[in-house]
Amino acid sequence: MILNAFTIIMLFITVLTGVLAIPLGILSFKVYQRWGNALYDEEKTAIINRSYLLGLMATVILFVRLLSWPLFYAALQSYVPDVHGAMCIFGVTRLQPGLTGIVQVLKPLVFFSIGAWLLLNRLDRATETSPLFRRKFLFLSIVSVMIIMDSAGDLIYLTGFDVKTFVSCCTTYFDLPERPTAVITESLLGKGYDSYMLPLYYLSGALFIAFQFISYHRMRKGFSHSIKIGIIGFIIAVINAVITVLAMFEVIAPEVMNMPLHRCIYCMWQYSPHSILMTALFIIGTFSPGWSLILNIAGRDKETTATLERYLKNLNILGIAGIGTSILMAAVHLL
Repeated sequence: MILNAFTIIMLFITVLTGVLAIPLGILSFKVYQRWGNALYDEEKTAIINRSYLLGLMATVILFVRLLSWPLFYAALQSYVPDVHGAMCIFGVTRLQPGLTGIVQVLKPLVFFSIGAWLLLNRLDRATETSPLFRRKFLFLSIVSVMIIMDSAGDLIYLTGFDVKTFVSCCTTYFDLPERPTAVITESLLGKGYDSYMLPLYYLSGALFIAFQFISYHRMRKGFSHSIKIGIIGFIIAVINAVITVLAMFEVIAPEVMNMPLHRCIYCMWQYSPHSILMTALFIIGTFSPGWSLILNIAGRDKETTATLERYLKNLNILGIAGIGTSILMAAVHLL
């Protein structure tokens, strides 16, 4: 275990949110179950009063948990000087490669789920009769389970470092011809992908932005945002995300760092801190269509129609702003 300020902050957040998520998940599921039954007025009042406390508790826990993703990487960066052979975060992850993969997959899933619930809760609170009451508490119980899993992973991961182990640096992983990103990219795009990887990155981003703009413009004219359109937007976002991540490794990172043969995103964040903002904007923009789809599916009700349309339009704008600004920042560096 490597003990420093980042570790202490991360462990505090991990234990606090993990422990509180247990009663939060149980009570949320109980609220979901009981609200579906025939209840007396006194019972309804008791459940509603409890739901206010649960909602406040959930909001605090979830907002704190949102910070754990960036803090996780900040903690790993702070460990670099203590790990023999590490030049960046990647070297630190080699101490526990299997668990690292699990933790790094859980974090974006938890972040996405928390964002979706916060939007659904805000949509429900904008109504008079809370028509989404049962749905949001069922969703909250699922999110609570994910938080418990993420917290447990963090606790095991952060306390399991063996600094006596010597690790290989990222150059032995990302700079070789048979590196995983090159194999994946070549299998998807074929040989010679270097010549059109960057144009494909711009084209994919432009398609994402165009679809979000069309969707926004369509709603401004009074057309409803159908679930079918949401699914198409989500698929485009996934395709753009895959292309962007591959482009970041294969093209963008080497150019941003001015190291033509070095393709490590972790080093890009380390040597060019502004690229962290570029990555964050890409993530937020990519998540927007997914949030929009979940909100469109779980938030549909006669009472939420007007507010839902406004939220969906705002998410369109968020997607355009996030991906557009991220591409612009990358283009400035690449030019």
